[in-house]
Amino acid sequence: MKTAFALLGWLCLLPAVPVHGQNATAGKDGRSVIVEENGTRLTITCLDPRIVHIEARPETASDVRKSLVVDDRDFPFDGFRVKRSRNKIVVRTSRLAVEYDRISKRILFRDRTTGDTILAEHSRAVVAGGPDGGYRIVQRFALTPDEAIYGLGQYQDGAFDYRGRTVNLVQANREIASPVLLSTRRYALYWDNYSKTTFTEKGGVAAFDSEIGDGADYYFIYGSDMNDAVAGVRHLTGEVPMQPKSAFGFWMSKERYRSFDELTGVVAEYRKRGIPLDNIVQDWQYWGEDMDSWNGMVFDTTRFPRPEEAIDRLHREYRVKLTVSVWPGVGKKTAVYRAMDSVGALFDVPTWAGYKVIDIYDTAAQKLFWRYLDNGLRSKGVDAWWMDATEPSFRDGLYQDRQEYWSKSAGMTAIGPFARYLNTYSLVLSRMMYERLREQSDKRVSVLTRSAFAGQQKYGTSTWSGDIYASWDVFRKQIPAGLNLCMTGFPYWTTDIGGFRVVSRETGGKAGAGEIGDYRNAEATSDGGYEKGLQDSAYLELYTRWFQFGAFCPLFRAHGTEVPREIWHFGEPGGRYYDAQLQMIALRYSLLPYIYSAAWQVTAAGGTMMRPLVMDFTDDPRTFAEAGSYLFGESLLVHPVTRPMFHDRNGRIGTPDTTVPVYLPRHAGGYWFDLQSDACYPAGDTVRYEAPLHTIPVFVRGGAIVPRSEPAQDANTADNRELEISVYTGADARFTLYEDDNETYDYENGIYRAVDLTWNERSGTLTVSDAQGSFRPAYDRQTFTIRVVSPGPDGKAEIMRRKVDYTGKELKIKFRKPDYIR
Repeated sequence: MKTAFALLGWLCLLPAVPVHGQNATAGKDGRSVIVEENGTRLTITCLDPRIVHIEARPETASDVRKSLVVDDRDFPFDGFRVKRSRNKIVVRTSRLAVEYDRISKRILFRDRTTGDTILAEHSRAVVAGGPDGGYRIVQRFALTPDEAIYGLGQYQDGAFDYRGRTVNLVQANREIASPVLLSTRRYALYWDNYSKTTFTEKGGVAAFDSEIGDGADYYFIYGSDMNDAVAGVRHLTGEVPMQPKSAFGFWMSKERYRSFDELTGVVAEYRKRGIPLDNIVQDWQYWGEDMDSWNGMVFDTTRFPRPEEAIDRLHREYRVKLTVSVWPGVGKKTAVYRAMDSVGALFDVPTWAGYKVIDIYDTAAQKLFWRYLDNGLRSKGVDAWWMDATEPSFRDGLYQDRQEYWSKSAGMTAIGPFARYLNTYSLVLSRMMYERLREQSDKRVSVLTRSAFAGQQKYGTSTWSGDIYASWDVFRKQIPAGLNLCMTGFPYWTTDIGGFRVVSRETGGKAGAGEIGDYRNAEATSDGGYEKGLQDSAYLELYTRWFQFGAFCPLFRAHGTEVPREIWHFGEPGGRYYDAQLQMIALRYSLLPYIYSAAWQVTAAGGTMMRPLVMDFTDDPRTFAEAGSYLFGESLLVHPVTRPMFHDRNGRIGTPDTTVPVYLPRHAGGYWFDLQSDACYPAGDTVRYEAPLHTIPVFVRGGAIVPRSEPAQDANTADNRELEISVYTGADARFTLYEDDNETYDYENGIYRAVDLTWNERSGTLTVSDAQGSFRPAYDRQTFTIRVVSPGPDGKAEIMRRKVDYTGKELKIKFRKPDYIR
């Protein structure tokens, strides 16, 4: 069977004999060019000057499904022209020339201005015989020798550039499938298929191979640079709404608090110690200990009594928000189970905890899901939602092959075979949550999921990297995993700081324990296995370095099992591990004006808060493989320390090496500055940076502006009344300082405040613009302490300071240039 299938696939790749008199006509809606020949219907649709939709379907395909991600009708565009000749059809926009060659049957994408080929199709196979009348689809592209490719989701193998690699696009506990490819040649591809897909690149040919589809279906997005290409992906698949400002504060979470008393006590202790905190998270079984009560969407009255009062106290007394865990499955003793069962919306597939997974593709199930969640949780005052296990989790979901097996075992969903919609459960669930929450109030939606798909970013979601284990190797791999996901257009990502599991060891799938079970007899590996937990100095060092990384992730979140995560379990004030965490929390909160302004750029300008160096420094080939450093916000370069310096699994390291090599890319500003010390380093150099336990290397590029404030106890208390604004010289710079009410969607109606800070390098002048927008903060006057940081001749910075008051009207502040750079 496999041999015959493979033969059919290769036959479809053979060049067809040209057919004279092929029909090429404009589509009836005037938006598409359609070519029908040799049993294939090829459609080229321009959605805007830089985005083109390509579909190649058999003419016999009778039931073409609606996309779950993109509706072409949302992009009315007629700014294209068509030129036909005997052997070619060329569709031109102001940015692109899309050329279909009738002889080779290939499409080429060219830059309209230069005529250069950006990307070319290599070949295509559409093979009948798939489930529900679908086809197996293989689409190949010819890459140039010098380009690197990224994206595709989040994977735990440590891969960064996917040249020469194979990627299995299947959701699992720790893997996220998002079929968006980003290239250093400034284009992105969105492959609009939801089934199991294998991506391969070999010998300059990249291929998407999908199990089930109606035909080849992809979107080509061209950018002015890689950042613009990602912005184009968002424009296509959905723009990102603002998260509440509290989402960018510190999240305290663990598996799990067993009562409101315990949870509130943790919050009270943070406040007593004066440590900033914004979010407390209640993990599973707040609904009761009985597994048959799983996810009843109610609070157990014994351990979590009077939820309205308890949550109101968190809000009123402690200014902290509550996030609760909600699952895609329900236990048989719950009312929601009975309701779902009555409409046939439960999959009859075994799960590790005995619950039944809900068919969220069923609109009746969505209505029931929301009714019970609204009555039992939202109405009690819950602020944010942790939609856990949205792959969805059946059994053995740590591993892709097992997740695939159990998902396919579910058979039919309400809209078709689970095999066809293998990767989009989380997308559909997120859409339902976002739309229902927005119907209820103007409060911003904040949903944390364990899975994602292209387009999910438009539903107020963030995600994390699943139930990973504690080890330096796992920690190191989180950086490329997160960066690749962010390059698919999904901006808000984080990890379980320190790893979800610490004492247990990774089974590698060999123990058959499922997601949660008996790991005592599992095969030992380098992952997990810190049997002494917080009594192990090797783990304390790993946790500290991971915590530093977490402070420079879009979401800053401590979570895990087997060992507690609250700061006082790591020592007391004056202790090295306690103080290192305290320092990172303070640094995070001091940077909230910078971070929240970066979030506005994500929403308003398609920005990417956490991104690899290659996106900003594509002209520097050294960045193509650099997965150990990344950019955070507009101007910060972060290089987490991902190796032990003082303690490893064998004990204390005899002669610690506390330096790390950091490559600082070339750029127009000429220098990079240490965020903490202001020391300056020439761009283009690799520096040996001294990074003792309390230090994470963070640099600011020359030609940047970074605002900071005094750390507040929570994000909503923090404001921009008094700011330190650091201008790092070397090139012109601009930064938009953003404020709003932190909580609602009023910003969509222009109720925000944006102030442009512009540095002119030649004149040494900082211009503070008139305030834009109609939001009025609680203060009439702001005090800005301006620091102009310039490189000194000995590597030390020269700093000029000026304090000014700002009332919303334009200011110009001129600084003299240091003598040595005139």
